[in-house]
Amino acid sequence: MKPRGLTLLQALSRGLRLHCPRCGEGRLFAGWNRLFEVCPVCGLDFERRLGDTWFFMYMSTAGLSGVLVVAMFLIHPRVVWIGQVLVCLAAVAVIGLSLPYRKGIAVALDYWIEGDG
Repeated sequence: MKPRGLTLLQALSRGLRLHCPRCGEGRLFAGWNRLFEVCPVCGLDFERRLGDTWFFMYMSTAGLSGVLVVAMFLIHPRVVWIGQVLVCLAAVAVIGLSLPYRKGIAVALDYWIEGDG
């Protein structure tokens, strides 16, 4: 059952802002990347079933890794070890720093697809 009156764009926007997809006010995370079990404002259970958001997280990580691999084939540094260091730094930056935002999108998608249950 989809949430009444909530569009996919609204849910994704709330997830990207790291807020509850239902009310848009409660924070998703305690700290940098520790997901609250429930919304502190409206009480929404963020992951009713353990692993509901895993597919999106794995696929987004794979997609970002693919972009990095393609970049490795297209960029030819003069000094190879500098290129290797840059790829490692890019991987940490792109995959690591985007983690809470990707998780927020995953929670929002799960809520939009499953509804209030």
